Amino acid sequence: MTYFTNCKTIEEAKKLYRELLKQHHPDHAGKEGEAATVEIINEFNQFLDCFVSNSFNDYFADKEEKPDYSTITPFQEILKQIIHLDCEIEIIGYWIYCFNSYSVYKYLKELGFWFSSKHKAWIYSGGRKSRYVTKATLDQLRKLKGNYKIEKDDSDLLTAV
Repeated sequence: MTYFTNCKTIEEAKKLYRELLKQHHPDHAGKEGEAATVEIINEFNQFLDCFVSNSFNDYFADKEEKPDYSTITPFQEILKQIIHLDCEIEIIGYWIYCFNSYSVYKYLKELGFWFSSKHKAWIYSGGRKSRYVTKATLDQLRKLKGNYKIEKDDSDLLTAV
């Protein structure tokens, strides 16, 4: 891995990822840019997998039972703050969705969530809301990015970090 070796957080990696894609976009850099773009995308996905896996390994190193690492996310801190709320929490890809959350929307907004009227959910992505608009439905996103529904009894998994 050459591009993301100095990144310590998901947010740093996402920022660098966007900058690199702008710099190496095939419209700007031609054929060389196309190859670099594919490499950047692959390395970013590898970084994310590694980050999640390392978070998992660090926390469960001294524990006998280890749950599936896909249940541990880069958003452990924010999940610790919302897991007790009266809403349905689901992780789709690397975003947190809170459904049926009208009663707690002010708190979610304070934490940095933004509302998607299309998906009827408050969403957390680790940063400001982007102008990116998806035409995909929730079911399509779940199939494409993967998903995990957070249950109230999952709170013991979040005592790490």
